[in-house]
Amino acid sequence: MKQLLFFVVGALLLASCNINKQFMFRTPEDFTFDIPAIDSTSSDYRIRGNELISFDLYTADGAKVLESTTSDETNRMVRGADIQYMVDPYGNVELPVVGMENILGLTVKEAQDLLEEKYDVHFNHPFAVLRILNRRAIMFTAPAGTGQVIELVNPGTNIIEALAIAGGIGQNADASEIMVIRKMGAERKVYMIDLSTIDGIRYANMAVESNDIIYVKSTTRYGAAIKSDVQPWVFLLTSLTATLTVLSTYIFR
Repeated sequence: MKQLLFFVVGALLLASCNINKQFMFRTPEDFTFDIPAIDSTSSDYRIRGNELISFDLYTADGAKVLESTTSDETNRMVRGADIQYMVDPYGNVELPVVGMENILGLTVKEAQDLLEEKYDVHFNHPFAVLRILNRRAIMFTAPAGTGQVIELVNPGTNIIEALAIAGGIGQNADASEIMVIRKMGAERKVYMIDLSTIDGIRYANMAVESNDIIYVKSTTRYGAAIKSDVQPWVFLLTSLTATLTVLSTYIFR
């Protein structure tokens, strides 16, 4: 019995060492989180390096956009949005006719104004509509970091909307620990958001930015984890004990 008890205790200790090792982005106890912006949806997104863009260019200040006609030829633009352009890490992008332009740090509106200025030499009162095609964030929800990529179609997508797109925070999630990791220049900001109470709604309008990592921590379930890890050992021990009992009975009969 002493040996059996020693084995069980040892198995429990071994199992406890492996509990929740699937959790990501652990922080030390004294880690200082950055303060999240309560409302950043009003801040305009600025173009970064390695963006994928497309743009439509219309003549006559975009009058054809508003024309009511069924003729595709009448509504044709100078070029279509099916061509994609890659912005290099330094913000340079090579465009037809006008050549290389730098749009790093510009808002979409500022980039459109720049395109209209550049193409005004070649076309009659150009009207540009620019789109950023590869804006996305990475979401890890419970249990233990089920991951998916969230396409940020709407530039003003906030934390609550991103969680809704992902299907919620997930089963056994800890709503009080939602981590947002954001790259800003050469450093990364780490925010911790508590949505477990109504007070956390003040962070609902925090805008999600391209390449954000949103991690929803799972709750620590020691009982289930220990049971899962120890159960095979208990089964093995039970089988071994039964086998030894049968053998000893047969040998010393």
